[in-house]
Amino acid sequence: MAPDPGGWATGWIWPALAAAALWVMLRTDGRWFGKRLMYLIYDRVGPGLFAAMPETERWLALLARLDLEGGERVLDVGTAVGHLPLVLASRRWFRGSVTGVDWSPRMVERAREEALRRGLDGRARFQVADLRDGLPFADGAFDLVVCLGVLEAQPRTDRVLAELARLVAPGGRLVLSLYRDITAVLTGIDRRWYDRHLDALGFRHRAAIPFRPAHDVLVASRRPGPLKA
Repeated sequence: MAPDPGGWATGWIWPALAAAALWVMLRTDGRWFGKRLMYLIYDRVGPGLFAAMPETERWLALLARLDLEGGERVLDVGTAVGHLPLVLASRRWFRGSVTGVDWSPRMVERAREEALRRGLDGRARFQVADLRDGLPFADGAFDLVVCLGVLEAQPRTDRVLAELARLVAPGGRLVLSLYRDITAVLTGIDRRWYDRHLDALGFRHRAAIPFRPAHDVLVASRRPGPLKA
C-alpha cells in the first residue's frame, strides 16, 4: 500500500490547531470563552501550577522599583496563591496592610495555608472576590492596587479598569500588566489603550517597568484631590 503523502500533515494539524486554541483560551482566559470553563481550569489546576512558579525575586525587584514608604494599604487583585502579599508581608520594613483577592476558592485557600505556614497570617489577608462582580471595598480604600494578568481576561475591560481605579486613593497608584507579545494583539490592550482610558480616569503619570519576559508592568499614578463621583 502506497504511503499517503498527506498523512503526515493530517496527523499533526488537528492536534496543532487544538493546542493553538487552548493557548489562546488560556492567554485570554474568559474573554471569548466565558468564565465557567476558566473557573473550572483555574480552580482545579491553578493552585499547584502557580505555587510552583519561582516568583519571589521578581516581586522583590518590582517592589524595589515601586519604592514604597512602608505604611501603604495594598490590594492585589487576581492574587492566585498570594505571591505578592506574602512577599510584601514578609518584609520587616512593611508596616501597612496587604490584601489579596481571587475568584478561585482553592487559590485563596492555598494562599491562606501558606500564610499560616510562614507565620504571616496576621499580616496578609486573603478573600474570595470576583472582579467582574465588583470588589467589596470602599472608594479610595487603597494606596496601591496591583492587577496583573487579569484585565486581559475580562470581556468589558473598560468597566473593569474603572472598578480598579475606583479603589485607588487620591495620590495612589495602579499597577497593571502591559504585554509585549501577541496577547496585546488578541486583547486589544496595549499602551495606547491604557493611555486613553487612564487619562479619562484621572491617572496622569504613567511609567512602564520590566517585569516578566512577555510583559512589563504599567504604573499609573492618580492625581491628588477628591475622588470623582
